[in-house]
Parts: sequence; C-alpha cells; structure tokens
Amino acid sequence: MRDCVVAPLRSFARAEAGNVVFIFGLSLPLLLGAGGLVIDYGNAVRIRAVESSVADATALLVANADTVAAATEGLRLASAQLTSRIGSGSTTNGFQINGSWIDGANYRVTISTTLRTSLLHLLPGMPRQITVGTATTVNRVAPVYQTSPPTFSQLSPEAADYNRIYMYCYSSDPKRQSEADKGRRGIVAIADNGTPPTDYSKNAPPTCGANEAPSYMLHNVRNARSNKSLWDNTNQETYEYYTDTAIDTGLRVQSTSMKGYRVYSGPTYSSISMVSNPVLETIVCDNLSQCKNKSDGGILPNSHTTHNPVTATASCSEGKYMYYGWEDRPPNAGSDMDYDDIRVIVSCPVIVKVADKKLRIVE
Repeated sequence: MRDCVVAPLRSFARAEAGNVVFIFGLSLPLLLGAGGLVIDYGNAVRIRAVESSVADATALLVANADTVAAATEGLRLASAQLTSRIGSGSTTNGFQINGSWIDGANYRVTISTTLRTSLLHLLPGMPRQITVGTATTVNRVAPVYQTSPPTFSQLSPEAADYNRIYMYCYSSDPKRQSEADKGRRGIVAIADNGTPPTDYSKNAPPTCGANEAPSYMLHNVRNARSNKSLWDNTNQETYEYYTDTAIDTGLRVQSTSMKGYRVYSGPTYSSISMVSNPVLETIVCDNLSQCKNKSDGGILPNSHTTHNPVTATASCSEGKYMYYGWEDRPPNAGSDMDYDDIRVIVSCPVIVKVADKKLRIVE
C-alpha cells in the first residue's frame, strides 16, 4: 500500500521539477532582458549627460567665436571630448556632432550616439541598438558688419550707358522683406562712369545691423553716359540690378540672390531673370595682390575675355577681398560677356566687436 502511495508522489515531484525548469527556461530571456534594461538605461543616462555637457560648452564656444578658425576649432574640441569620454568601444557605434546657425543670433549643436543594447533586445520587440541624443541652442547678440569704401573701382568711361554703383544693407528676414524697401536699407552711391566721374568720397558706406549684409546695386541707364539730365530719369530705358547678399554666420561665405528690374516711370519695377541673363561675377581674393588679372599675376579673368561668370563659394572673412565684375547689359541685350564693364574690389565685411555678446542657453 505504501509503495502505491509513494510512486505517484515521486512522479508528481518529477513533473513539478520539469515544469519549473520549463517555466524558468521561458522566463530567462525576460529576466535577462529586464536586467539589460537597467544596464542599458544606465548607459544611456551616462552618455546623454556627457553629450549635454559637451553640447553646452561647444555651442557657447562657437557662438562666442569671432573667426571661422575659432568656430572650427570649437567643433574639433567637441569631437575630441566625445571620443575621450564616450568613444566607440563595445557599447557604442560612435557619435555624430553637428552645429549650425539658425540665424545670425542663434547657434544650435546636436549630438547623437548609437548605443548597442546589452540584453535589452532579448525582450520581445526591443531593438539591438538605440540612439541617445541631445541638442543645445545658444542665443547671442547678432553680429553687425562694417565694410570700408571700395579699395578699387573702375567703371568703363567709354560705355554708351550710364552706370552707377550703390552699396546698401540687405536683410532676408521675412518681416523686413514685407516692407516697402524689400529689406534694402541705407542705399549709398559709391562710384559712376560720368564724365567726369562724380566724387562720392564723402558718402560713408553703411554699417549693417543685425542679420544684414553689405550688398551692391548697379543702376544702368541705356545710352545716357554723356547726358547727365538722363541719369535719374526713369522715362529713359533704365535698369537696376541688386546683389541681395547674405552672410553665412559660421562659414562667413557670402551668397547672392541677384534681382534685376526694368524701371519705368512712376517708378514701377518689372522683374528680369538673372539666371538666364547673368550680369555679375564674384571672386574672393585671399589678399589684395591676388585681385589682379591673371596676366598680371593675379587670379581674376583677363580683361576683354569672353567667359562664363564665376560665383564665389569661398569664405569672405576678415583680411580677404571680394571682387565684383559687372556687365552693364545682360547677354540678351548685347553683352560681350567679359564681365569687366564695372570692376569693384572691396575688403570683406568686418564684424563690429561688442563688449558683451550676452550669450545664453535657450534650449
């Protein structure tokens, strides 16, 4: 009788042990995954703290930099810090750091790191890697640019057309664009090809304010060079061409958005496509000696040489010079496409340094 009772109990015990092993086997990935969650969460918190610290320091450093070189060095230091403190070892697939100016007053740094999960991926639906990221935006007083009068200006005195060059400050801010002047402020005449040329030496170039850039306008009056009474008469065939320049706050590269208009009595303005009919060539010179014709040892196209106009893509930073070579008429109106009817060389804009940029983290 005793054996009859014990045998079923032994079978039951073996069955229970098997069930425990089976249940434990099913639960193990979940247990490991839960443990991995704690480990991976801890790693993510640690990495994000490093990212935040580096992003804050980098954004403040770059926003405070007065030169392109200083800003570039700030990003290099950030990369070195992340490599030292996070690295790309067994737990990460490396990091990415990006910095960009939202506008002239706000600089944003983003950092992201790809973290390989240790055991978290054992949980159903969980990934083998996660991205840990942060962002910092620093606000500062927007830069103010100042440009000296042209170092060199030459307007063809033999041309039949009357040509006058102006300098102005341009803002691409949508609010300014909606105003009557289309974002163009402080238009000042700096040179013409009158006979004799007008003396504009007393016209001080404008100092451009926050989010403005020095720009240039060509006022062209057909067949009017020798008749002063027609120079400002919009009943004469008159055209105006605006460079509408913007300066990349980080790289200091100037980009132009050329606008051309036929000006009628009133005056009223009729737009002209500057893509199919370019009138301007721009070249950045590292120093003044480069801003000469190639035949004279410089980098500028030789005079009276037909060619497609170049558009500057290099940084126009302090100490360099920008060359503007204009045609007084577009290709569809008889231009010889040598882009030397009007030649202007100006020093690149200098940031007016302020005692306190009032840097502050806003994100």
